[in-house]
Amino acid sequence: MTTQGRRPGGLTALAVLNFVFSGLGLLGVLALVAVFGMMDTLKHSAANAHDREVLEAFANMPTALWAMMIISSVIVAALLIIAGVGYLKMRRWGRMIGNAYALLSVATQIVEVVTIPSELGGGVGIGTIIGLVYPVLTLIFINTTFKEELSS
Repeated sequence: MTTQGRRPGGLTALAVLNFVFSGLGLLGVLALVAVFGMMDTLKHSAANAHDREVLEAFANMPTALWAMMIISSVIVAALLIIAGVGYLKMRRWGRMIGNAYALLSVATQIVEVVTIPSELGGGVGIGTIIGLVYPVLTLIFINTTFKEELSS
C-alpha cells in the first residue's frame, strides 16, 4: 500500500515497458507493411529454395490475415501507450485499458497460432511464449499488486 500521490516504482516500470513495447510493435508494423509491399521483389531475389518457399507462403496468406495482423498490432500499440499514461497518472482507466491491451494481445496470439502456416512460424513456439508473457504479467500486476493504486 502506498501513500496518496506516490506512484510505486513497479508501476512506473510497467508504464515504461508499455512505451518500449509499443514502439517495438510499431516498428514491427512498419516491417510487416514493407514486406507486404515488396513481396514480388523479395520472391525473385531469394537466394535458395527454402527462402522462396517461405516467401511464397507469405505471399499466399489471405489479405484479411495481413490486415488483421497490421490492424491488431496498431491497436495493441495504441492501447499500450494509453495504458502507460494511465499508469503514470495512477488512474482507473489506465487499468481498464491495460486489461483491454492484455486480453486483445492474448487473443491475437491465439489467432496467429491457429491461422499462420507452420512454415512461417505458426504454431506454438518461442515467439508465442514471449508474446504471451508480458500481457499475462500485465493482467496479474494491474489486477493484484497495483489494483489499489489504479482505482481512482
